Amino acid sequence: MSLWQKVDERFRIANSLMWAADSTRPAMEIVYRELFLRDLSRLGLEDLYYPVGSAANHSLLYLIARCFTELPVSRVLEMGAGQSSILMSQLNDRLKKEAVLTTVEHDPQWAARIQGQVKHRVQTAALVPKTIAGHSISHYGGEYFDSSALYDFVLVDGPPAHGSKDMALNRIGAVELLEKNLAESFVLIVDDAERRGEDVLVELIRRKLRKDGRDFRETAIMAAKQQHVFAAGHCSGAVFF
Repeated sequence: MSLWQKVDERFRIANSLMWAADSTRPAMEIVYRELFLRDLSRLGLEDLYYPVGSAANHSLLYLIARCFTELPVSRVLEMGAGQSSILMSQLNDRLKKEAVLTTVEHDPQWAARIQGQVKHRVQTAALVPKTIAGHSISHYGGEYFDSSALYDFVLVDGPPAHGSKDMALNRIGAVELLEKNLAESFVLIVDDAERRGEDVLVELIRRKLRKDGRDFRETAIMAAKQQHVFAAGHCSGAVFF
C-alpha cells in the first residue's frame, strides 16, 4: 500500500468515525432497552435477544415492538435475518395479528438457523450484480419479494453493506420495492442509517416517494445505531415513536 493509499484509508476511517459520532446517541440505548423490556413484560414475552455486534440493537427492537403493537401491520418484508426476525414472529403470534411475514437472507446456513426459531418463511436469495441509480451493487436476486403484494412494514437490514467500500451501497437495492409494492399506509425502516451508504439509500427513498407524490413523514431514532423511519397514512404515527 502506497503512502497516499495509507493516508486516504486513515482519512476515510476518521471521517466515518466522525459521521457515526454525529449520527448516534449511545447513551439513549439504555432508555430504549428499558422501554423494550417493559413492552416484553406487558406482552408476557421472555427477553431472548442478543442486541450486540451487528445484531439489531435495542432501539430497533423497541421500534419493531411498538409498531406491531400500535399499528395495523399486515404484510411484512424484512431484508436480512436475525434478532428482529425472531421478535416479529413472536409479536405476530402473541398479538394474533396474522400478518404475512417474509424474511429474505443471502446466507443459507444463517437462514436455516433463523428459520428454526420463527414461524414465518425465511427465504434464501443469493446476491447478484445489479445497477441501481447508476451504482454497481450486489443485492438479492430472483423474486425475493411477492411482486403482487403491497407491503405495509418494510425493514431494510440487509444484505451486508460493510467490510469494504465496494459493499457500502449494497442496500440501495431496496428501492426496487418502492416501484409497485409499497402500500398506501406504510412504515419503512432503514437500519444502520448512521453508516455511509445507508445515507444514499435514505436519500433515494426520499426522492422516490416525493417523485411518486406520496404523502409521507420521516424521522430518525438514534441510540447505539440509527434507524431512519419513513411512514405514511394510518402508520404515520410511527415517526413519533
